[in-house]
Amino acid sequence: MLFPITANGPCLLLRPQKNQGQRPHASAFLQRLTTLILTMLLLGGLFFVFCQPACANPPVKRIGYLEAGPFWLFDNTWNAFRDGMGKYDDIRCEYPSDARFSPGWEPAQMRRLPEMAKQLLQRKDLDLVVGMGTAAVKALLAVNDGRLPILGMGMADPVAAGVVKSAQDSGVDNFTCRVEVDRWSSMFRVFYDVVRFHKMGIMFQNSQEGRVYAALGDAQAIASELGFSLVLYDGLSSAESAEECRKGLDDLRKQGMDAFFIGPLNCFDIGGEGMAPLLQKLNQWKIPTFARDGSEYVKAGALMGFSTWNFGPSGIALAGQAHAILGGTLPRTLPMLDQSEPSIALNLATAKAIGFDFPFDVLVTADELHETISQPHPGTP
Repeated sequence: MLFPITANGPCLLLRPQKNQGQRPHASAFLQRLTTLILTMLLLGGLFFVFCQPACANPPVKRIGYLEAGPFWLFDNTWNAFRDGMGKYDDIRCEYPSDARFSPGWEPAQMRRLPEMAKQLLQRKDLDLVVGMGTAAVKALLAVNDGRLPILGMGMADPVAAGVVKSAQDSGVDNFTCRVEVDRWSSMFRVFYDVVRFHKMGIMFQNSQEGRVYAALGDAQAIASELGFSLVLYDGLSSAESAEECRKGLDDLRKQGMDAFFIGPLNCFDIGGEGMAPLLQKLNQWKIPTFARDGSEYVKAGALMGFSTWNFGPSGIALAGQAHAILGGTLPRTLPMLDQSEPSIALNLATAKAIGFDFPFDVLVTADELHETISQPHPGTP
């Protein structure tokens, strides 16, 4: 029996050997196996021929970007995200310079944010828009028409800000982000357990976004639970300038603060010129400080804080969300919960300067111990 197999060429004829003592069913099995192997080789060759051009020229996806203003945390998150997207070889991402908006933190500049959000979402040449920070995400959602996918990043607390319906549901079909549950509650609890202060000072802009950035709701809940008081200064503008923050610290000191929470304020931006004098002032007053946003603040003179954000894994996770969206997945169906565990950094030089002794068990369990105070250079993250 002959088995013709064609592969865009001469017909191949396979002639099985005559049965020489083999069982008939064994001979038939060998014939079928040979046919299967040749067919698979043929299909593999065709796949290589036709797939190679597509693999060599993956589709281009264009991503727009909106932030209210520059901030070191935004820069590091965005760079980690772009690095994560670069690991995919089935798409190629472009980030058009004319689709990147960052109006600035001054009140007059912030008023341009809604119009910039509208411009991005009206563009027909984008496949995804990234909103960096709570203000930018809220501006995008306010003018959202449901057409372009929106991915939120760099937000302090999307649930408290009313950006998402819950930690499990964004509430908007074309929007998703990552949500960390109880991170800020843990932060205030750890700070109090170590320092045992009576009045913790917090500065913020008197707006919904300002209160969310300061994690004010969590601070109030933990203060009530553990029995300490909050002293507040809400006189900052959206610019959060160094001069405004100096006035705020003076006011909080008059109110009797004996500990201070360093939130994501522009006056404390890593590499900015205003941060070092503010930390020096607090240390001269012998005020223990807790930095929300990482080791760099602890290196620069904060007493303690969460260890630096691990931007690499965060960028990969955000890139995974974006890759799924660009592949056709509905953003709202993606998991949002981030269950990474925070770790603690301590500065022993600051502790000595303010006359504070860390409990031994805290020293043993800390993830980072810094023995000097070193200032970052202005203008560098």
